[in-house]
Amino acid sequence: MNSCDTKTGTCETTQTPQAHCEGKCPCGCGSDHHCPIHMWMCSFHEAKKSVQVDILKAKIQKAWGPKLEKEATAVIEAMEAKWKSMQAAGQFKEQLKEKFEQICKESR
Repeated sequence: MNSCDTKTGTCETTQTPQAHCEGKCPCGCGSDHHCPIHMWMCSFHEAKKSVQVDILKAKIQKAWGPKLEKEATAVIEAMEAKWKSMQAAGQFKEQLKEKFEQICKESR
């Protein structure tokens, strides 16, 4: 596995997990974090991973698409029910608060 994060200056490879891309600049430009070679290498690993993700997404969609669609529908339905119950609970609390305020006003 190879990945680089140009923002944090960290790289992860199979040889050096979570190693830092710090150290001497390989091209001699003197900028360890903004070295063109370093940035190109990190960009290469990022682009390769992106292509790999795209390939896997297409294969997963083809192999498991119909099942995943059904699962997604089930999740949406469950989350919608949860959202509606949360809204109802919020309304219940607001109504209770209003009743308590009214009781307090009547008691004065």
